[in-house]
Amino acid sequence: MANENTVLAHLRHWMDDSVPDSELLPLCTMGLESLRMRLRPGVDEDDVRVISAAAAFALYQYQIKQRLSGGTPADFKAGDLSIKSAGDPLVAATTLRNECFRDVAPLLADGDFAFLTCG
Repeated sequence: MANENTVLAHLRHWMDDSVPDSELLPLCTMGLESLRMRLRPGVDEDDVRVISAAAAFALYQYQIKQRLSGGTPADFKAGDLSIKSAGDPLVAATTLRNECFRDVAPLLADGDFAFLTCG
């Protein structure tokens, strides 16, 4: 059965080791729990699509936390040296999250949506 450590191991494929596990584990737990509530009955939690989506959600939440704490990369110039950021990590995390959620969508419950007629 998938747990926060499974999600963390997957998340580490996308992140370096500079962020301590203790900071990421709660986000991994939140991502996994969020998906568990949405899974169709009988879906295997160990499906790589579920774990990937939970890890991508955790990465997205981490990047939001970084943005709110002022940890956003910025371009700057010091004398003759110009430093350019490699891009916005929140945008990259959002893209990754969206791709993973698109992959896991067939495993998620749709709320048994039905059209009702008025009349």
